[in-house]
Amino acid sequence: MLKHSTRRWLAGLGVAGALVAASATPAVAADEPFEVVAQDILVTPDRYGFAYVSAGSTDPEQSYQFGHTTLDIDYSGISDFAVLETPGEGWEWACETSGQVVHCETDLVDLDSPWLGIYVAGNHDAQPGQTGQLKLAMTSGGRTVHTTSAVTVAETVDLQTSAELNVSGAPGSKVGMPATVRNGSETTSHGAVLLMNGDYLVGYAGNFSNCQDSDYSGVLCTFDEDLEPGKSYRLSAELPFQLQKDVRTDATLLAGSVWWTKDDWKIISADWPQDGKPGTGEKLRLVEQAGARALTVPQTDPDMMSNYTDISVRVTGNNPADLSAKGATASGKKGDVVQVRPSATNLGPALLEYQGRPAFRVTVPEGTTAVEVSGECQPYTSDDEWDQWNGNWGEPGAKEYGCQITESPKDFENPYEFSLRIDKVIPNASGAVSVRLAGDPNSKNDNAKIVINPTGNGGGDGGQGGGDGDGGALPITGESTGLIAGIGALLLVAGAGGYLVAKRRRTRFVA
Repeated sequence: MLKHSTRRWLAGLGVAGALVAASATPAVAADEPFEVVAQDILVTPDRYGFAYVSAGSTDPEQSYQFGHTTLDIDYSGISDFAVLETPGEGWEWACETSGQVVHCETDLVDLDSPWLGIYVAGNHDAQPGQTGQLKLAMTSGGRTVHTTSAVTVAETVDLQTSAELNVSGAPGSKVGMPATVRNGSETTSHGAVLLMNGDYLVGYAGNFSNCQDSDYSGVLCTFDEDLEPGKSYRLSAELPFQLQKDVRTDATLLAGSVWWTKDDWKIISADWPQDGKPGTGEKLRLVEQAGARALTVPQTDPDMMSNYTDISVRVTGNNPADLSAKGATASGKKGDVVQVRPSATNLGPALLEYQGRPAFRVTVPEGTTAVEVSGECQPYTSDDEWDQWNGNWGEPGAKEYGCQITESPKDFENPYEFSLRIDKVIPNASGAVSVRLAGDPNSKNDNAKIVINPTGNGGGDGGQGGGDGDGGALPITGESTGLIAGIGALLLVAGAGGYLVAKRRRTRFVA
């Protein structure tokens, strides 16, 4: 199970690229080779607001080579009520301040595009409703493009929710996803926005008129009810999600939800892909709401750490996946480098979801050294030390490896190619291959062998009847395609993720 911080970080990181374009895009002259985009910012007294500034080619068919790029940020328009923190070299920009202008420079290579994050904090005596503009000018290739970012002082609210939630359902069934929210501030929150999403194996199946289903970002529900200080609210009905028919019993699928103020969501979702449509059924409500009040000033939630719920969807029923190990054999003399191709195959009947853990294990045969290793594998010592995010993928020289298994439909084989140098010729030198999967109905095919220089019938038995790694070699790569697939399943809720990741880095301004 992923740590919460890792899962949230991934959720944020996955959509940062989309967020770079998700702001009020300025009009750009047709002959300008690139455009600059800057998010608007909501701040509160003594607390930071965060925004991305980025640039990209105006020609969708051709990238722009930025090379040496400068950015000037004039913050004189907000100096009466807020302060701009000088962006630092941590964003790979070198910045310095002169008067009320921050000047930044960077050198970009290849197809890199410029971006950086900026922090703005409201002064201690800032009043909700005060507003001004940052003026930005980016220069590259002798061309300068201008844009602005609106900075507004907002009321502070603090939406809070449960950190974890567990639900369950059988393959093909609908699972109800509850959601609760509490207003932990002293200010009434005028409405709220809930974004919920999950692994694609469990998708939204509702028809509420104030909820919009999107293939891109999940289901987005907008509520107009006031959330009074200190009060908790729940959905008037659980959000229904449909489990696919071929999901595996005992699988745990990841989902999640996040709450936003309506004004925060308005800013971070500007130009967000609107590929979904609202439902045609009844309206989903927040129960125990007070009467709606007129909204007079924007509202923001500076502390987003309490807005997330990590949802685990446990699959019940009787639809297992039988994971089978297959061994390999090879022969050679001392000093030779031989290739072996052990594998794991899902014999079904269920689909095997991505296994972001060492579900496939390989012990290198005695007398040999692994000189090239599948990019899906890393040295293994224990499950606690095995790290699917920062592991040493494809690192040679270990005696034992743990490997991840990509999503596998029935009869899909996951091969792992190893190049072994024979340091000492030992007849029937053997190493172990094994698979581990909770709920696997057949333990008899979970183990196999890698045998170097087999004699007689000593090699490669086990699993699907053993084997010598036939079927052709796969290229060895340090890129883990299974890991990438798994990350895709974790890009859940943060919709505005890059914004949140950065916004959570600083919550209080110190003058």
